[in-house]
This record gives sequence, C-alpha cells and structure tokens, in this order.
Amino acid sequence: MTRSNLYITLTNGEAIICVADSSSAPEQGYIVESLLLPLLSLSNTEAELALLSEHCTMNELRTNATYRYEINLQTKNVAFFEERYFFKTDIYRRGEDLTRRYTDYLLTIENKSL
Repeated sequence: MTRSNLYITLTNGEAIICVADSSSAPEQGYIVESLLLPLLSLSNTEAELALLSEHCTMNELRTNATYRYEINLQTKNVAFFEERYFFKTDIYRRGEDLTRRYTDYLLTIENKSL
C-alpha cells in the first residue's frame, strides 16, 4: 500500500489537505481512475468534497506518505512528487518531480480506449 498526501485547491479557491491511504501510485490505476479523473471532471465544491471524503482521510497528512499530489481544480492541473517529511523540523517538502509517471499513465489508459 502506498500513501499520498494531497494538497488540493478546490474550484472555489479553498485550499485543503487530505491523505489517500490506498494504492496511490498512478501506475496502480486506482487513484487516477477512481479519484483524480472524476475529481477533475467536477466543477462544484460540494461534489468535490463529497468525492474526496469517500476516498481520503480529510484534513490530515501522513509522515510516512510516499507521494504528494498537488491538485488545482480551478486550473484542472495535477502535479505529482515524492513526499519528504523532516521529523526534526516537522516540515513536509516536495521531493523529486514525478508528474511524468502520472501523465504516462493517462496516455496508457487513453490508448487503451482507442
């Protein structure tokens, strides 16, 4: 199981955080097909929060998260990184940019549907 911390800007501009606790590597498919793509198709803050609540632990971050998704629902942009947590300073930081893995998976599922 891979965990990811999600940093999200909702369509109304509100910034929230949550944790996806299961199968959150893009290649595993679950997070992309069950959460990210449906979330990106919405334009209503209440519907966005309802979907996030189904798949995530809201208003929390995990120190043992492997990944970080930065999702802007106003611009419909998703960025994907390694998550770094520094115990000494209690700070989360972006690690290596892994967005290419997310976009490669999108191309894979797009090609399957052709």
